[in-house]
Amino acid sequence: MRRQVIGLAAALAITPLGASGADLVVWWEEGFNPEEDSAVREIVAAFEQASGKQVELVFHPYPELPFKIVAAFEATELPDFAIAQDFVDYTAQWAVDDRLVDLTDTIGSFSSLFDADALAWAMLPDPQTGQRALFALPIGRSTNHVHIWTSLLERAGLDLADIPREWDAFWSFWCDQVQPAVRRALGRDDIWGIGLSMSVQAFDTQFEFFHFVAANKADYVTRDGQLVIDDPRIRRGLVKAIDGYTAIYRKGCTPPDSVTWGDIDNNKQFLAQSVVMTPNETLSIPNALKRERPEDYYENTATIEWPLGEHGEPFPIGGLIYPAVVFKGGHNVSTAKEFVRFLVAEGWLAHYLNFSGERFLPTISKILDQPFWLDPRDPHRMASVMQVASRPLAHHYDGAAGNWRHALVRQQHVWQTAIHRIVTEGISPEQAVDEAIARIKQILAD
Repeated sequence: MRRQVIGLAAALAITPLGASGADLVVWWEEGFNPEEDSAVREIVAAFEQASGKQVELVFHPYPELPFKIVAAFEATELPDFAIAQDFVDYTAQWAVDDRLVDLTDTIGSFSSLFDADALAWAMLPDPQTGQRALFALPIGRSTNHVHIWTSLLERAGLDLADIPREWDAFWSFWCDQVQPAVRRALGRDDIWGIGLSMSVQAFDTQFEFFHFVAANKADYVTRDGQLVIDDPRIRRGLVKAIDGYTAIYRKGCTPPDSVTWGDIDNNKQFLAQSVVMTPNETLSIPNALKRERPEDYYENTATIEWPLGEHGEPFPIGGLIYPAVVFKGGHNVSTAKEFVRFLVAEGWLAHYLNFSGERFLPTISKILDQPFWLDPRDPHRMASVMQVASRPLAHHYDGAAGNWRHALVRQQHVWQTAIHRIVTEGISPEQAVDEAIARIKQILAD
C-alpha cells in the first residue's frame, strides 16, 4: 500500500497513533488526481497555522480506508478525523455502535448552509437517545451522469436532438438505432451502444440498477423509512426494472465482458470509444479526458440529461454523500471538532472541491452559485450542476429507515447477484426478484 504523510506522521505500523505526538490525526482518502491531495495539504497547513497545532495527515488509497478503520477499532488506535467515499456503507452501523461523535453542536448555525437532502443523509439515530443526530459531515456529493460520444453519434447520422426523453425509447435508441448505425459507419462490430455493468463485484451494477428502480417507482424503502418490499406493486416495479436493465445485455447492447467488469471498466470502455454511451457516478470520465485529451472533452463528448421515468416524470437521481467522521475512540476529539468547524466556517470545503477534479459537487448550495461551477463553456460540469439543481437526490435506505443492515444488502451484492444470474444463468426476472426479496428480508431480520 502506498501512503503519503505530512506533519509528524510516521508509519502507523511502527508508531501507535496515540504516541505520534500530533495534536490531531487525520486519515484522508487519496485523491484521483494530484491537485486533490495538494488541496488537502493546503487545508491542513492552514489549520496548523491558524490553530498552532500539529496535524498528522495520512493518505490511504481508494478503497482501503474503511477496512483500515475496522482494523483500527480492533487495535483501539483510531484517527481523530477520517474521510472516505465508501464510508457511506459504514456510518449508519458505526453510529449504532456508538463509534461516532455527534457534530450537531459543532456545526451549529452553519447547518443552514447545507443542502437539506445532504444534511438529512448524515442525520442518523443516536444509540443513546433514539433521536437523529449529525454523525457525519457531508463534505461533497456525487451524482449520476449520462456521458456520450457526440462524435460517434454524428458518425451514425444522428445528433443530440434525436435522443428520446421517454424511458423505454431512450434505452432502445442506443441499442436499436445508434449501435447498428455506428457499426455500419465505421465498419466495426466491436462498438456497443451502451456501457452497463452486469457483474457481481462492481458497485456500478447496483448503483445503475437503482436508477431503473427509481424510474419505475419501485423503491422498497420509503423516504420516511417504511419497508414496503412486500407490496405487490413494488414487486412488479422491481421485476420491470430488472427486466429492463438486463435486456440491455440480452440484446447484445453492452460489451459481453460486462459480466466481469469492475467499477473502472465502463470508464475504460468509454475512453477507448468502445461504447457510445455510459452512465457513471461522478465526473471521473470527462475529467480524464480533460487532463489527457481536452479536444475530446470540449468538442467530442457531452454529459446529457437523464430521460424521464416510466410515468413521464423526472425521478430522483442516485448519488452518494462523501462523509467525514470524528471517532469517539480518537485521542483528540476536541481538536477534531475544531477542525470540522474550520472546514465549514472558513470556506475550506469550497477550496477542496474546486481542486478535486469536480469528482464531487458541493453540499452547500451557495458554493454552486460560484462561476467555477456555472461556467457555460464547460459541457460537463455545468450539466452536472444543473442536474443537482433540478432533481432531488435519491434517498438513502440506511438513513431513511435508521437501519444500518441495508448497507449489508449492498455489501453482500444482493442485487448484483440477481442481475448476474439473469444474464449468465438465464433465470427469469421474477425468480431473481423473489430470491433477492427473500435474501433482503433475511438480512434485515438478522
